[in-house]
Amino acid sequence: MDKTLYFCSSFTMLSDINEFFNRVAGYRVLVVGETIQDEFVPVSYEGNSMKSNCPVISLEGEKNVQEGGAKAIANHLRDFVKSIDLISNPDGSIVKTRYVDVDDNRKHIEINKFSHQDFGHIQFSARDYDLVIVADFGHGYCDQLNENGEFCFMAQTNSNNFGFNRISKWKQYHKKMICMDLREASLQMNTRFESMDDNLLLQLFHYELNTQLLFVTLGGKGSVLTNGKDIWRQPVYRTQIVDTIGAGDTFYAFASLIASFNDAHKYQFIPGLAASLSTTWLCNEKSVTKDNLIKHAAQFI
Repeated sequence: MDKTLYFCSSFTMLSDINEFFNRVAGYRVLVVGETIQDEFVPVSYEGNSMKSNCPVISLEGEKNVQEGGAKAIANHLRDFVKSIDLISNPDGSIVKTRYVDVDDNRKHIEINKFSHQDFGHIQFSARDYDLVIVADFGHGYCDQLNENGEFCFMAQTNSNNFGFNRISKWKQYHKKMICMDLREASLQMNTRFESMDDNLLLQLFHYELNTQLLFVTLGGKGSVLTNGKDIWRQPVYRTQIVDTIGAGDTFYAFASLIASFNDAHKYQFIPGLAASLSTTWLCNEKSVTKDNLIKHAAQFI
């Protein structure tokens, strides 16, 4: 088994980023999945109630409303490709409201509102696009998918679907790429993973995934990529973090782009770089662009 450790050196980073820009510039991309309306309410913590064990918070400003999920993925890629189409749920059918402390961005409470409607069959043909990205956030929108061709895929685990939105639900579809984190990998194989060594990674790759490429994000330890034979590891890009919400979706967006390359490992640093950039603002209040990605990369050279 050929195992290779790869990461982008500072000497080649800017050159490879520009090559990446050129290679995806003509892409027609389709994003399929749930759009999540993210609402952030600024508050300050006053203490716990004397009569019940609950926090007392005071409002400190107006609600900030953002578009997350599949729409955020599409927005991150809009500056890099020729065209972006989005197939998603109706506006306002999935809403997550977070009460966030103005001092340290700590979330005090989250309130979710789901329509639980039958979204019906989602029909698309991957052959009409250079790249199709499916993002299943486990709220029902992707449960009746009818596709024609290969696509990139993620099935997010969150508090609303824990243990019920595993990648193996989609084992009948042959995927171009799958992206998951350690918790999702643990649920997939019914084993708790604290890290991902080479042997575990290859076991995971061959466990009901049915994919050409597999990315696993490892938090502060970066990411790992495999095609079922070769393995490439990429360190994390450390920066001053404002908020990590949405960083995984950012990583997935750019991992999907490079998954269309035969030499995807050469550009493996780009999803991590983009995800690092997206932690420097609150959730999805901004999107990754060519300009801010280049500027972010410059600090690591």
